Amino acid sequence: MRKVNRKGFTLIELLAVIIILAILMTLAITAMSGYIRDAKKDTFVTTALQYANAARLSFVNGEYDSDLMPARGQCLAVPTNSIALESGSHESSFGQDYTNNSYIIIFNNTTSGQDKYEYFIQMEDKVGNGFGVLLESTLDGDLVVEKDVGSEGNFQADLSKGDTIKLFKGISNTTYAQLEDADGNPASCTVSGVIG
Repeated sequence: MRKVNRKGFTLIELLAVIIILAILMTLAITAMSGYIRDAKKDTFVTTALQYANAARLSFVNGEYDSDLMPARGQCLAVPTNSIALESGSHESSFGQDYTNNSYIIIFNNTTSGQDKYEYFIQMEDKVGNGFGVLLESTLDGDLVVEKDVGSEGNFQADLSKGDTIKLFKGISNTTYAQLEDADGNPASCTVSGVIG
C-alpha cells in the first residue's frame, strides 16, 4: 500500500497569504479613494461650468435688469442659487449645498468699441470645498480646494454692489495668479450689481 500525504497548509503559510491579501487590499483602497476624490473635483468644475453657461444664456437673452449691466471695468455678480440648472440640484459633487458665496461674475473687459465680456466663477459648498474667483476657461479639477477654500487668496466672500473683485486665472493645474490689465497692473472690477 501507498501512503497518501494528507498534509495541508501550515498556519504560517495561511497567515502569510492573509497578510499579502491585506496589503494588496490596502493599496487598492488607497488608489480607489484617490480616483474618487479626483472625480469629485472634476465634477465640481463641470457643474461650475454649467452654472456659467446658464448665466451666459440668461445674460445674452437680456433676462437681467438693464440697470445692473456692467460698464467698462465693471462686473455683474450672479449668485448660483439664482440659477436653475436642468438637474434641479444645488448640491456639489461632495454632497453639500452651495453657499451664498458661489457666484458667476460677468466682467466687461472692453478696451474700446463693442462690449467684451469674460466669465469668472467662484464656488463654495457648505463644508468649504471649492475655489475662489477664477477665469472660466482656466478652471481645472486640481484647483478645487477641499474643506478650506475660504483661506485661498482668490476667495472673496459676501459680494455686494460697489465691491472690488480681484480677478484670477489658473496658470497650471494646481496654481493660479491674479490677472493683469493692459498696463500690467493687477486686474479687478467693481460690482455693478448682484442678481437676486
